[in-house]
Formats: sequence, C-alpha cells, structure tokens
Amino acid sequence: MIKSIISGCALLTLSALTVTHAEFSFEQELQQSCNKVKQYASLGKKNYDQKQYKKALENFQNQASWTAFCKANEDETTVKFTDRDIEVANNNVGLAYAKLGQPLWARSWFMLNEKSKSSQFNLKQLPQPKASTDLSGEYVRYSGFGEWDHITVSRKQDQYAIGYAGLYMGLRSLIYGPNMGEFDTTMPTNKKQTVYKDQDCRIQLDFKSDVKLGNFIQVKQSEGNSGCGFGHNVYADGTYLKVESGK
Repeated sequence: MIKSIISGCALLTLSALTVTHAEFSFEQELQQSCNKVKQYASLGKKNYDQKQYKKALENFQNQASWTAFCKANEDETTVKFTDRDIEVANNNVGLAYAKLGQPLWARSWFMLNEKSKSSQFNLKQLPQPKASTDLSGEYVRYSGFGEWDHITVSRKQDQYAIGYAGLYMGLRSLIYGPNMGEFDTTMPTNKKQTVYKDQDCRIQLDFKSDVKLGNFIQVKQSEGNSGCGFGHNVYADGTYLKVESGK
C-alpha cells in the first residue's frame, strides 16, 4: 500500500512539472514571436517599397497573424498591441495582394476592418468585383489570427466538386495548432444550391452574387449532436467570399 501511494505522489509531481514546463514553453515562444512583429512590419515595408510584393505579402501576413494573436494573449506577454495595430497589419496584407493583381483577396483583407477609414479608402481603389456564371474557384471566410476557412469548387464535366476545409483558431492556436474539420460534396453545374448530409449533420450551401461582394457562398450548418465529425468548435456556418477563379 505504501509503495503505491509513493508511486502515485511521484506521478502527480511529474505531471505537475510537465504542465509547468508546457506553460513556460508557451509563454517563452509567445514572447519571442511577439518580439518579431516589428521586424515583420519593417521587412514587409522594405519589400513593398522595393516592389518585391511576394516577399512583402509573406512578412505582412506574419505581422497580421502575430499582432492579433499577441493582443489576444496580452496577459502573457510584455509586448502590447492595439486594435489599430491589427487594422494596419490587415491593410498591409490587402495592399500587397492588390499589387500582386489579386483584388479579391485584397478585398477580403480590407473587409476585416470594413468600418475603418483606411479600409474604406483602400476598398474604393479596387475594381468592382464581377459576378461569374462559372462558380468554380476558391472561397474563404476569416477564422482568426490571419487564417481562413476554405471552400474549393472545381468543375468536372456536368458537376462541381466542392471541398470544405475549416479551422477553429483557439486562444493558443498559432503555437499549439488549430482544430480542423472537412467535408466533400457535389452539385450539378445547372444548380446553385447543394446540401451535405452525414448522420444528423446537415450543411446547406447557397451560391450567390451581388454588386458589392461578387460571387459568394452562404453556408448554414445544423449539426445536431454529431458536430459533423469536425474538430471541437469547428463550424462551417457563414459567408465565404470568392477570392480566386477556377483554373
């Protein structure tokens, strides 16, 4: 009996040490990453000014991701950011996409802070999105910390193949990773609505277009108790903007 109690205590101590080490590692990695944000912004601006827009995009995306993440975890880092810092970073990504000739991606990033004056100004500089009768392409919805949920639509003869890849960006997701979920379905090319079903999961996709957004997909999810087989908190519901045309 005494042996097992001692063993139990040893296990508890080891477990406590593991948790403490994990917490320390997260805080350490967070601090190091937050310290790099100014460097990402500076390098991005340098690349942008030198018309190296792909490199600028990479640095600005890192700036946007970590600015938002560090602000969300501000209690655990000495590096502080504001909502304005997030807005500036998001706009930087949008500007790089605009220079790369990808106005739909640029629009999606500017619309993250749609009510800000700088975003409104930048949105007006973009060409108006044009709705296409060909629904194939890439559609996205923001999932947080610089990441996006994706719906990929490809045309195969008289059908569209539709693939969803979604994320739940939890509070520690940039370091520990997000929760994920996916499904695949099809839709005849002469239709604009399809429903994915699995057990008590039902996900309806409506393909729409308007003057402001161009092509987009409105998704409604009723998952019942199954959660659609997705990772915890992954939820497909929402509006997905078309950012790339089908190839």
